[in-house]
Amino acid sequence: MPTGHDTIAAEAVRLAAELSASVIRDMAAALASHGAEPWPQVRLRMLAGVPQPRFRNLIDEFLASWQHGAPHVASESVALALLAAAAAAERTRREQTMELVWTGPDTPSIPMRRTDQALLQVIDAAQRDLLVVSFAVYQIEDVVQTLIAAGRRGVRLRICLEAPEPGGQRLAYDTIRVLGSDVGRLAQLYIWPLDQRPVGPGGKPASLHAKCAVADDKLLFISSANLTGYALALNMELGVLIQGGELPGRVVDHFGRLMAAGTLRRIQYQEQDG
Repeated sequence: MPTGHDTIAAEAVRLAAELSASVIRDMAAALASHGAEPWPQVRLRMLAGVPQPRFRNLIDEFLASWQHGAPHVASESVALALLAAAAAAERTRREQTMELVWTGPDTPSIPMRRTDQALLQVIDAAQRDLLVVSFAVYQIEDVVQTLIAAGRRGVRLRICLEAPEPGGQRLAYDTIRVLGSDVGRLAQLYIWPLDQRPVGPGGKPASLHAKCAVADDKLLFISSANLTGYALALNMELGVLIQGGELPGRVVDHFGRLMAAGTLRRIQYQEQDG
């Protein structure tokens, strides 16, 4: 096989590892069907369909590598290379891996990752969609900054939190405002309203006590840890990081249905008075 084909194949594999299969398929379709359309117009059309600047740059670099390094390779061949790379990447993503995540005293029994590292990995990995669910939020500046970065690169942020007054008694800190105005403006914020909660025998309503984060239906972190500095770095907390398989998508679908049904209600962020 000519060197140019080897180059295109290798570049296609690298691109498919970074981009979603749908974006790769759209690229392949544009390349395979552009016909007599001038190449600059084809390139601009492909780039215009990708909102995130980082991913537009990756696509532009791939196209430039092809045009300057292997121009003799036909666009149909490049499209086939992209489709093959996307199929291989999708299969790899479907293969599920699981990793224990731990904060607390170390032992030599099982190698584990820290809770804060796993959560930041999930947020950083999100390219299109990020779901975060937590009961408490406090002293998490690294997490806040990573959420802001995700929102600014075009990721849809959906954050489900316990309401500031879940049971009629105000929490010691305002769960929602702790996230800050930048996250408040970038994210879709959801709460579990009192009128949607079951009530116990003593009249106390249920709490939103789940803690998880999901990136792009493919990376799921479930943990005992709240979004607090102590939980992420000091407390004894145990969780699991799940890569691939159907579980991440099922969690996202479950919360999406709760949002659509109004069980989880979207609220607007309000700045702190004064």
